[in-house]
Amino acid sequence: MCAMTSPPLEDDAFVACVDLIERGVTTVQAMFHTFGDPDDYLEALDATISGVEKSGIRAVIILGTTDQAEFLPLGAEDPGLPDFCAVSRRLSEEEYAEVVAQARAKYPEITFGVGPVGPQWCSDSLLGTIGEIASEGYRIHSHFLESAAQRTWVPGSSLERLRVHHLLGPNTSLAHAVWCSDSELHILSDLGVQLVTCPLSNRLLGAGEAPVESWLNHGITTGIGLDSADSSVRPLEVARLAFSPSEADEALTTGGLACVGVMRSDDTVVWQDRERGLVGSVEIDGRVLINQGQFHDQSAVEGARQRIFEAIQRDAVNRTKRLSEIDSVSHDYRRSIEGCLK
Repeated sequence: MCAMTSPPLEDDAFVACVDLIERGVTTVQAMFHTFGDPDDYLEALDATISGVEKSGIRAVIILGTTDQAEFLPLGAEDPGLPDFCAVSRRLSEEEYAEVVAQARAKYPEITFGVGPVGPQWCSDSLLGTIGEIASEGYRIHSHFLESAAQRTWVPGSSLERLRVHHLLGPNTSLAHAVWCSDSELHILSDLGVQLVTCPLSNRLLGAGEAPVESWLNHGITTGIGLDSADSSVRPLEVARLAFSPSEADEALTTGGLACVGVMRSDDTVVWQDRERGLVGSVEIDGRVLINQGQFHDQSAVEGARQRIFEAIQRDAVNRTKRLSEIDSVSHDYRRSIEGCLK
């Protein structure tokens, strides 16, 4: 990901949200995170929120943070990762708390949540800070046991570390949970945690397959994550990679809303062909955003797509070089991880 081109953030968020609306999605929860100082974080957040609001989608934005081991397990030998993979700056715990407070004050109309991007990428001290902030009424979201390696990325149980810092409960959703044991699912169910599966992403990354039938057997509320899907992805098809048709419908509708803390909505989606993901019209909070299959401000979408395309084209040579650098150290990188996790 570090090697890829970073498009204009407002355009990126806007196009991503319009892609979702055009596929019949009216509500989305997104994990926001960037490395940098508080000004950098808030500047990137401003651009992201601008794109989200421009689209008209209902959104819950999770203010994510990390402070350790983002690219290598604790104790692993650095295999010589390129400079563009380096973490140049992280928010301190005090800075993160201030960023959350400033975001809430500046955007009172936005629903914010908080969370570790992943528990393995956060120290116990930072998890404690996030738990204290969450107690003020924020929803909590995190990536959780997406890969087998994350079990031993840092010492201690990811689930226990989240639980001891009061980050698991009815206001918590966890994405992936591919490598949860049955006993862990029992605990999550008892605590009222919701789980969000990302079956397409898991297949593309070779992360494994979430035990969604066990989730359902434990009575856990489930939702579907598209995990940065492009406009060609149809949510119903993705949901059916993990669930039966009736279970997929539940995960995409009432289950999905519950996973973002929305108990009901008056949104309307009229389908031209639901099986093929073709939408006729979409209304969110009384505002018609799609009419006759087309976003209401098509020229704005086309302009944003063009700027993204131009940014990708301008960066093509440098991107190729960065990818080559990644390739040159990939073997040593894998060996460093595997050696540390044995």
